[in-house]
Amino acid sequence: MKNILVTGAGALLGQGILRSLQDIGSEFFIHTADPDHKSTGHFIGQKAHIIKFANDPNFLDSIEKILINENIDIVLIGTDSELPIFAKNKQTLEKKYDLKILVSNINVIEIANDKYLTANFLKNNNFHFPISYMSYDSKGIGELKQEGNYPYVAKPIDGARSKGVELINNEDDLNRISSFSNNLVVQEYISDADGEFTSGCLFIDNNCVAVVTLKRDLRDGNTYRAYYSEKYDIYNNYISKVAEKLQVDGPCNFQFRIKNGKPIIFEINSRFSGTTPIRSIFGFNEVKACINYYLNNKKILRPKLKNGVVMRAWADIFIDELELCQLKDNLFLNNPRSTYYPFKNK
Repeated sequence: MKNILVTGAGALLGQGILRSLQDIGSEFFIHTADPDHKSTGHFIGQKAHIIKFANDPNFLDSIEKILINENIDIVLIGTDSELPIFAKNKQTLEKKYDLKILVSNINVIEIANDKYLTANFLKNNNFHFPISYMSYDSKGIGELKQEGNYPYVAKPIDGARSKGVELINNEDDLNRISSFSNNLVVQEYISDADGEFTSGCLFIDNNCVAVVTLKRDLRDGNTYRAYYSEKYDIYNNYISKVAEKLQVDGPCNFQFRIKNGKPIIFEINSRFSGTTPIRSIFGFNEVKACINYYLNNKKILRPKLKNGVVMRAWADIFIDELELCQLKDNLFLNNPRSTYYPFKNK
């Protein structure tokens, strides 16, 4: 039996990873980890574990207890806050416990977690980039005022799901956001008239083994419709070159819009993404591909995808109160039970 640990069981990302593992096979055992006993993902796996929050000094200790006690073979990270910790400790943990942690090095994580550093990385490596200045950069903000190409867009450098994003429509708006201490980056606004795209790639042993690019519609910062067509493959080679220069290890997600026919990347997520289970529906289960590669030495084949659209919809699971109480009290739960209520096709 090979043991998989999925962290962030309460996050959309973590749940997407778990969905991708649903038919992984009986030779694998899925452990989940999250600080909250009410996290949905706990009741999708086979054994649930309560851990410390990522900002708790004892977070890593709580993870290591699971690695030791459960003989974990691979760790899949399901929340952004844990990425820097695992990246910094990757080599030590892998050597100590003879396992694989699917995370890029800390330099990649730091670039991907900071939208200003992302733009500078692209610029410094001769890729297409969004013009970007920090709100406290008086010279840069002055250049934006002089150019007057409104609207601009201001966003937290570490933001996600469009939180804290606002359009800057005039000089008064620029003056306002640059008048107080904040972590906002001000960027050129790139229209979504030609669509917004999300590319998921896998970089294994310094080689891009797969890229899947989808066009998407957003609601509340999350993908709620995604489209695949062969014509989107035109961007795959470019995304592969960016990932290679960034020195990604494992999964990475790139979000971009089109300007003058060129892809302008505005966000990088050096991890699996919220569209990971969607790519699985189109024909490429990147989570399963990684598991089979690292644990079964199976070559990752370039995917054959289905044209069409994936539309997301809510579904529900029921958990008995006793199950919740047992997990809360014991800090672990074997064979979590739940009842799934999916939509039924007509």
